[in-house]
Amino acid sequence: MKRESPVFASLNAAQKKAVSIVSGPILVVAGPGSGKTRVLTHRVAYLIQECGIPAHNIMAVTFTNKAARVMKERLDQLVGNRSQYLTLGTFHAICARTLRREAPRLGIERNFIIYDADDQLAAVKQAVKDLKLDEKMYQPSAILHLISRAKDELIAPGEYAPPTYWHEIAARVYERYQEILAANDALDFDDLLMVAVHLFREHRDVREAYQNRYIHILVDEFQDTNTAQYELLKLLAGKRRNLFVVGDPDQSIYAWRGANTRNIRSFSKDFPETQTVFLEQNYRSTQTILDAAHQVISRNPGRRDQRLRANRPEHIPLVVLEMYDEEEEADFVVREIQRLVSQGICRAGDCAVMYRTNAQSRAIEDAFVRHNMPYKLVGATRFYERREIKDVLAYLRLIHNPYDNISLRRVINVPPRHIGSKTATMLDDWATRINIPIYSVLQLIEEEDKSGTELTAGGKEAKPVSPKPAFSASVRKALLDFL
Repeated sequence: MKRESPVFASLNAAQKKAVSIVSGPILVVAGPGSGKTRVLTHRVAYLIQECGIPAHNIMAVTFTNKAARVMKERLDQLVGNRSQYLTLGTFHAICARTLRREAPRLGIERNFIIYDADDQLAAVKQAVKDLKLDEKMYQPSAILHLISRAKDELIAPGEYAPPTYWHEIAARVYERYQEILAANDALDFDDLLMVAVHLFREHRDVREAYQNRYIHILVDEFQDTNTAQYELLKLLAGKRRNLFVVGDPDQSIYAWRGANTRNIRSFSKDFPETQTVFLEQNYRSTQTILDAAHQVISRNPGRRDQRLRANRPEHIPLVVLEMYDEEEEADFVVREIQRLVSQGICRAGDCAVMYRTNAQSRAIEDAFVRHNMPYKLVGATRFYERREIKDVLAYLRLIHNPYDNISLRRVINVPPRHIGSKTATMLDDWATRINIPIYSVLQLIEEEDKSGTELTAGGKEAKPVSPKPAFSASVRKALLDFL
C-alpha cells in the first residue's frame, strides 16, 4: 500500500482534495475557521515536494503582511529553505518590486516614492488649491476616495466619465493629482496595481516573461480582491491558467475600499474549466456560534447556502441582552467579567470586549476605571501612523529625494522654527508660479537674484525668479536653517 505523503497528514478529506489537484484553475470556497491558510501552504508544499515545481516558479499572494509572515513561517517548516525562493507577499508589495524592476519600460524612476494615505490626502489638498477650488465644497477626502475607486476600476484621469458637475471638478483634481505625483517621482498604493496592469497589458514581452516564470499562482482571501487585482491575476495566469484562489463571499466586508464580490462569481465564467472545492469543517468555533452566525448571514440575497460543521465540543450558549444605553451596557460588561473571574471560570486576561467603532470605547473604558479594573486597549494609533514617526519618515524621504514637496511641507516647521502657514503659502505660490520644486525655491533664496535672471537650482532649470516674495530677516534665517 502506497504511503501517504506527509503533506496530507493533518488535512481532512476536502482539504486534501483542494491541495492535490495538479493543474488548472481551482476555486476553494472556504468558510471561516476552515483552514484556508493551511490549505494554501500545504498546496505550495505539495507542488514543490510531490510535483517537482521549483519554488521560484510559484507565486502566493496574501492581503496583509502579517498573513504573509504566517505563511512564510509555515512553509519554512514544510519545505525548509526552499521557501526563500517563492514569490510571497501582498499584491502591493509584489507589484512594487515588479515596477522597480521594470521601471525603465514605463518611464518612471526605479527609486520612486510610495505615498501613503496621509501623503495622498496632502497631494489632493495641493491639487484642490492649485485649481483654486473651495475645500468645503470639494472636500479632499471625498475626492481622494473617488480617485482611489477609479484606480481600483483601472480608470485613468482621461478616461473618467463624470456623472455630475461635482464629479467633473473631481476629475480635474484627479488629473492634477497625478501631475503632482509625477513631479515628485511618486506612486500611491492604487497606482502600484494600476500601473502594473498597464505594464502587462502594453508590454507583451514582459507579460510573457512573467507568465513563463509563474507556473502556479495562489491567492488568499480572494473575496476581497478588487477589479485591478483580478485583472492582474488574469494577465499573469492567462497562459498556463494554474490559478488557485481561496475565498468566501460571506466574509467579504471591504466593498467600501474597492473589494468586488463579483470576482468569485466571475471566476468560473472566466475560467470555465474551474474545479470548485468547498471547505465546511470549522476548527475555530462551537456549533452554537456557527448556527447563530448562519441565521444572520442566511438572509443575504443571492448566496449559496453553506452550513459549517463544528469540530469543537459544545460550550455555553449565547446570551443576548438589551440595555437602556451605552453606560448601562458597559457597566454590565465589566460586572460580568468580575463575576466570571471571582467564580474561577476564567482569568481577566481571557476576556475580550469587542465594539464596532472607536467612539464606543469611551463608555467601556470609563466603566473599567469606575470598577478599578485594569484593561488593555487594543487598536490604538498604529506606530507608523503616529505623528512623530511620520515626521521622521518625511525627513528620510527628503534625504532620499529633496524635491518631494509633500514631505517638505510636512516638516518645514517641525520642530517649530517660526515658519508659519503664511510663509509656507508664499513659498508654495512662488514655486508654482515659476514651476520648480519648493526645495529649489529655498536654494534660490540663497542666491542674490536679480530681476529677470535665469537661475538653476538643485540641478533643475528655473524660470525668471521675479517677483520674489519679501521675507523678513528672521523668516529668511529660519528657511536657510531648514535648508
